[in-house]
Amino acid sequence: MPFTPYQLLWYFFIYAFLGWCLEVVFCTVNSGQWVNRGFLNGPVCPIYGVGMVVVLLALQPLADNLLLLFAGSLVLTSLLELATGYVLKKAFHTSWWDYSDQPFNIGGYICLKFSLAWGLGGMAAVRLLHPPIARLVDRLPHTLGWVLLAVMAGVMAADLAATLVTLAGLERDLRELEKLAAALRRGSDAVSKGLGDAALAADDKLAEGRQALPGRLADLEARRDLLRASLTDRRLFGARRLLRAFPGMQNLRHREALEALKALKAELARKLRP
Repeated sequence: MPFTPYQLLWYFFIYAFLGWCLEVVFCTVNSGQWVNRGFLNGPVCPIYGVGMVVVLLALQPLADNLLLLFAGSLVLTSLLELATGYVLKKAFHTSWWDYSDQPFNIGGYICLKFSLAWGLGGMAAVRLLHPPIARLVDRLPHTLGWVLLAVMAGVMAADLAATLVTLAGLERDLRELEKLAAALRRGSDAVSKGLGDAALAADDKLAEGRQALPGRLADLEARRDLLRASLTDRRLFGARRLLRAFPGMQNLRHREALEALKALKAELARKLRP
């Protein structure tokens, strides 16, 4: 193998960080505001780290052939993005990005425009970026390097655990929002029917019984608003960060609740904008 495990681990973390920087710059320029772009909370995008390690392992011998290097980078990174999007969708019942509006896309997971960009990026990284990074890694004292790798791996593992807890909580809260929305609809229907029945029957007792329903509806609305507020507050970590990082996120199980939450978040952002 042309690289040692020590080198590959360092390359993974370095390119995961550089990929995060690239995503932050790209999203910040497009949205006009800083976005902590990434599946994890920390400054890493693991898919970039994995992608560059795969490209280096497979294509380093082709570094002198620009055409093969470009084509190989395009194919490998596109396959990785396709597999990652599919696995995340199956694991979390959520589409994190969607290229369905782009021409020449496959399932919304990948599209020609970004595949070409990944091909050019991989080619440039292998030819221009990687040589100084490799020299930097080789000059780092070995013992210190392993200690730093252990620390970074521990932090990433904790970050992953926190993110999984956040996703489980988001799924639970979206389910609760849908239940509250359904209860509100049933309550509104009952109020409408009750008022109509009361008017037709002219029954005071029936009318008094229906007066309790608006109070219960108010309680349900208060619970819904409180839950929405907890999901759209200003915490750096949690559901709000994920909604900002992946504005095109779609939950397959609770699509209506998530869309309503994103609409509320956008409305709050407009109101807070100076």
